Amino acid sequence: MIRINLLPQKRKRAVASPGRTVTVAATTAGGNGTLSFVLMALGWFLVGGAGWYLLSGEEEKATELRAEMANVTKGVNDAKAAIDEGSLETRTAEIDKQKLAIAKLEDKKRTPVYVMYELSSMLMDPAQGGGPTIDQEKYKQNVRDDPQSQINERWDPSGLWLTSVVEKEGRLEIAGSARDAADLAEFTRRLRASVWFGAITHPDYERAADQKDKDGPRYLTWTLDVEVRRWN
Repeated sequence: MIRINLLPQKRKRAVASPGRTVTVAATTAGGNGTLSFVLMALGWFLVGGAGWYLLSGEEEKATELRAEMANVTKGVNDAKAAIDEGSLETRTAEIDKQKLAIAKLEDKKRTPVYVMYELSSMLMDPAQGGGPTIDQEKYKQNVRDDPQSQINERWDPSGLWLTSVVEKEGRLEIAGSARDAADLAEFTRRLRASVWFGAITHPDYERAADQKDKDGPRYLTWTLDVEVRRWN
């Protein structure tokens, strides 16, 4: 009798040779890992090189930019200095003009009132409060240099009179008459001692007859120039 088994049978799976399978698997896995590592290293090298190149280029650009900015800054500072110098020169010129204008106004403003008052005091009797306004330091120096510069406190000023006083460029041109040379000398001493006056020229004088009486006494006519140290 023949028996037929109609039930499905499990099919046995063929098992590859252990040695061959292991060898093939190991070879495939090792090749792929090495290649991946090489490719990865190459990629990182390329990335690093590209980064270094880019950074180097950026650094060069940054250096160039800093140099350019330094030149621009220098140019701005030079231009500013030139502008400031020009402004300073302009302001200085303007100040000089203002000073000149002020000096002209001062010249116009000054009056000979105080100077004329000083002259009149010199020709007033000391008993009535007359006499020069003495600069003591100047007076003492004059006496040290020339003992003849000492003022005669008992001088009678009625022996000298003025006929003309003209102001010219900070000096007075004075003309007058006197009884004799002693009166004229005393007047010049007082001019030298006064705080109002400075350098004085030696007086030019000559004798002249009294116009009212040709047979009368003869007088001196004289002129001198004196510097005015103060006006007001």
